[in-house]
Amino acid sequence: MPSAPLRCVAFALALVGSALPVAAQGGFETLDPAYGNETARRAFYGGFALSGEAALRALGGGEVGAAPIGNLSLAARLDYAVLPRVDLALVADLTGAAQSGPLGLSWVVVKPYWNSERTDFALRLAVDPASEGGLGFRQTDVAFFSTTALSPAVTNDFSASARRVRTGYSLATEETTEPLLGASADRPADPRRERLVGQELRLGWGYNVLFDPAGSRLSLGLVAEGGSYSVVPSRVRNEAGDDGPPAPRAEQRRVRTAAGWLRAGIEFSRPKYQAAPFVSVPVVTWDDAEDPADLPGRRLQRIQFGLRLTLR
Repeated sequence: MPSAPLRCVAFALALVGSALPVAAQGGFETLDPAYGNETARRAFYGGFALSGEAALRALGGGEVGAAPIGNLSLAARLDYAVLPRVDLALVADLTGAAQSGPLGLSWVVVKPYWNSERTDFALRLAVDPASEGGLGFRQTDVAFFSTTALSPAVTNDFSASARRVRTGYSLATEETTEPLLGASADRPADPRRERLVGQELRLGWGYNVLFDPAGSRLSLGLVAEGGSYSVVPSRVRNEAGDDGPPAPRAEQRRVRTAAGWLRAGIEFSRPKYQAAPFVSVPVVTWDDAEDPADLPGRRLQRIQFGLRLTLR
């Protein structure tokens, strides 16, 4: 167990992190709840753990509802045991800093654990604290996890999660013969704003083979995920700086996506650290959009490689 001063430092970092300026959740899934190889068992033994993850995906553009993003993603996570069976985690997307963009808090996560016979269970509530001026959170994710010991060397993982998404992103305004409301030679029109509102569901099933007394493991699993969204044009500001009327419902567009992933990895566990390289391969993808422009470089068909390092 870490000493009391170290526990105090970790808790102070958590409080400071919660006060950092927040940024929109990045479009790439590093340390994103319901995307990683998360289980119902706590991954650290002391009062806290610090994780970093770097991931690389095949070449592509942005994704549904996001600005164009790069192929390299960096993230950091601080886990703190606030109670013997309850963890608090702060996840920061470092990709913005690597690309000279914003750096901030991406997720705040609360995760309680419990056990029944040979099975561990966990619930997880995660919120994206970034605000775009409205009420509520941009993203809210609720998940259930179970890990069952089938034998001393084999475990089975199951996960199910649902996410509510309310994000916004900019689109370049096309040139027209008529100037947009509020535009002038000295002050060009603001980019068109659109909001993505929808739901996502994910199911995961996998097996782990433990190969040393420290708990190192080989993992192999399948993940099915799908989402249904509405692309809603936002109001346009007039010359007085006020919001105009809301966009007609007829202007809203539907986007639906689905994918199945095969995920494999190996986790080397030691008392003070974990190192876990992994790969995710899409085995089936599907999408449907009223406007193909709403699907720029879909994330759902990008093979991913990564490495996660945890100090505990």
